[in-house]
Amino acid sequence: MKIGIIDIGSNTFNLFIAEIDQKGSYTPIYRSKVPVKLGEGSFEKKYITEEAMQRAFVALDAQITAIKNQYCDRIMAFATSAVRNATNGSQFVQKVKERFGISIHVIDGDREAQLIFRGTRLAGALNARKSLIMDIGGGSIEFIIATENELFWKRSYELGVTRVLEKFKPSDPFSEAELSTIRAFYTDAIVDVFTAANEHQATRLVGSSGSFDTFSDVLAYRNGNYLELQEQKSSDFDLSMLKAHLDELIKSKLAEREKMPGMSDFRVKMIAMSALMVRTVLENTNMDAVTLSRYSLKEGALFEVLRPNT
Repeated sequence: MKIGIIDIGSNTFNLFIAEIDQKGSYTPIYRSKVPVKLGEGSFEKKYITEEAMQRAFVALDAQITAIKNQYCDRIMAFATSAVRNATNGSQFVQKVKERFGISIHVIDGDREAQLIFRGTRLAGALNARKSLIMDIGGGSIEFIIATENELFWKRSYELGVTRVLEKFKPSDPFSEAELSTIRAFYTDAIVDVFTAANEHQATRLVGSSGSFDTFSDVLAYRNGNYLELQEQKSSDFDLSMLKAHLDELIKSKLAEREKMPGMSDFRVKMIAMSALMVRTVLENTNMDAVTLSRYSLKEGALFEVLRPNT
């Protein structure tokens, strides 16, 4: 059986096609990532603009065509923060149904966190140690505390990187005053994450896809192992190198980030804010290791198909 899974994110639409055999194993067949910016300019208004909808339809047309070309037996589509918080989110879902014949599951933050947890499990990014999983989206951020076999705590915050950028509209680069203000805002908003991490004694951060992919890619280019790491579903960061890189990004100008080998063109404008978010988490917790999981929500949906009773 072939399955096509579309993650309709606030920034990016991600497609994952996999083939499942009778033994319950899977083989990745095809992936695509399209920068749609569905939530751009609409978070404060809670309204998906017509321009964003048109970008979404173009992306979905390409991704659904890919699914049909692979003769998938099943299609699953999930929408997150931008759609669930928009006053016209149901209209968007209906238009997609009419145009493409697919039903979008608009999931809440709790369900999103559950799928992210299962995606990191499928990547093999979790182990017996309690880890704090962090997934930075455009509209929301999910935090989960878990081991490879058990989930202890999870929460979703409408504090995605695009949403925070729209709220503060920082200068390029951040001024010291802006850094102080944003740090204070973010720290206050997720203080219960720090409390939970301390109570559960989580000492390992697992970064789920997205911005963490970009951190890894830039560092891998510098270390000369980019191609090697691209083949891995999960990999460990050198913690000191990661912290130095985050500090570099926080202080950098857009023009400087654009010249960094491995930097995603799509993430170049938002990666400094993502770096600030991760650095704030590291400064307020006791993490002694950081791991990248290249798997996230869509792979979590595949996990549930593979292991429906787990």
